[in-house]
Amino acid sequence: MLQGRLATNRWFTSTVQQLFAETCQDRPERTAIVFQEREIRFKELHENVNRLSQSLIDLGVRRGDHVAMLPTSSPEFAYLYFAALQVGALINPLNLLWGTKELSGILRRNAPKIIVTVDENRGRDHITLLRDSIPDLKLRDGAASSKSIPSLSHVVSFSRQGRRHEGFADFNELLERGSKYSRDDLLAMVEASSCTDVQYMCQTSGSTGLSKSALWNHRSPLASAHFAVKSLNYSEDDSYLCLTPFFHNSGMIAMNLTLGLTGTTLYLMENFDPKLTMQLVDRHEITATGGFDAHWQALRTVQKSGDYKFTISKVFGAISSKTYDMIATDMCTTTDATIVTLYAQTENGPMVSLTEPDCMSQEIRRSANGRPLPGVAVVIKDVATGETLPPDRQGEICYKSPFLFAGYYRQEEETRKLFDEEGYFHSGDYGTFKDGYIRFLGRLGGVVKSGGENVSTTYVSALLMDIFGEEFEDVLTVGVPDPYWGAKIVCLARMKPGKELGTTKEIRETCKGKMAEYEIPKEVFEWQGPWPMTAEGKMDFKVLQKDVEQRLARKQRQD
Repeated sequence: MLQGRLATNRWFTSTVQQLFAETCQDRPERTAIVFQEREIRFKELHENVNRLSQSLIDLGVRRGDHVAMLPTSSPEFAYLYFAALQVGALINPLNLLWGTKELSGILRRNAPKIIVTVDENRGRDHITLLRDSIPDLKLRDGAASSKSIPSLSHVVSFSRQGRRHEGFADFNELLERGSKYSRDDLLAMVEASSCTDVQYMCQTSGSTGLSKSALWNHRSPLASAHFAVKSLNYSEDDSYLCLTPFFHNSGMIAMNLTLGLTGTTLYLMENFDPKLTMQLVDRHEITATGGFDAHWQALRTVQKSGDYKFTISKVFGAISSKTYDMIATDMCTTTDATIVTLYAQTENGPMVSLTEPDCMSQEIRRSANGRPLPGVAVVIKDVATGETLPPDRQGEICYKSPFLFAGYYRQEEETRKLFDEEGYFHSGDYGTFKDGYIRFLGRLGGVVKSGGENVSTTYVSALLMDIFGEEFEDVLTVGVPDPYWGAKIVCLARMKPGKELGTTKEIRETCKGKMAEYEIPKEVFEWQGPWPMTAEGKMDFKVLQKDVEQRLARKQRQD
């Protein structure tokens, strides 16, 4: 099945739901998902997706409606993912780490028909968070309404503990109620779908404001799955462990790669747990996974503390050369491990480039971010002039792609500004393109990667001023290189006369629930006097960066 799909480029001509339905029919008895040692076969997976599809229809969800979800990486949200696509709705995964400001703004803009949320995760009460984010939410007899979100008709809760919440429809009850679905009717919906249908609203990081909602058709996620499979030499005998959350693009790609395209087993954890990861890999002899630097550093720490055979032999992800060396030299126990590095952006679904398994240069494999995927045209342009630069010159990574996003939802002007007269999309990333390989060097405009999440330092500063406006006169945020986080978010606060800066612990506690957890600064220091300026009259972030690094070094010595 898989080789036929790869050979005929089904990723370009099919929808996710078409491939998923075919896969379930082709291998009903094969294990699709393993979660908390429970095995779910493709037959059972398909049944639950069909049931939930019928319940969505019964709740009034129609083609083109928006289904928002606040998901854990669990089977139930895999059911919802495929069910929403199957009935023609747009699926919109939202970040479980967001606070009320982000969630409120995104929900108002994205206009969901239904919101499905986990009730509790890692000690966070998402029922209360949702209520606080929609202050005018009215719930009655399973129906929902909100003047600020006129499209909203229902909110649904899923509880691992079986709890029910007043006014919220219950996820498990919807599964039961959808048992009388018509297989023919659902199949007709699947067959009527087109690969160019926009059915994804994927959140990306903005440089100065709320997360933007990138619109994908089916070619976007399926291109990432298809080319990852080819670069990894992934086969129907492999299995995949999902380290990333379902609200992250890489979590959705994991579902497409396994349950849609390849028909292989997907191992899930509700939240990343490095010790559990190592145990799962050994117990089930899992062969493939993908993640960020922080995942691998945590896994290496656990590996050193125990006797793990670690059967992972196929790895892909946005990782540094240091992490690449660690995986290849210290972690993988097989000599023929395939480690694929990449460059990705939400706007491209998300992969732009991948290293090839037959690249013979170890230095390229470890330090570059791969070749552009077939059909993707890359140039480097001068940030100031927009002029195309020669090879090896540093500038903004710009590209054209056959699976580029269809724009940001309700942000036409923001979309238009990112394309130049030649039709190239301006990524906002800094890098080089030499000998056919992309090298990503960082974000432009103050967006840094911290723990796998893009974090806008400008937006963090704005949120802190909103929260601490009575105490802070001004605040600036920088991302400091960190071996664990990738970039550690650190803030410098200038206090108002007579006000004293609280401890970092106190500030972080105040920020919880109001900011996304990955946006909350890891350290906060006081700055006295004017901000340093460049000769051009701009803020001198190099001086601030150096100051913060020196303070962190002193603090580490004291600790």
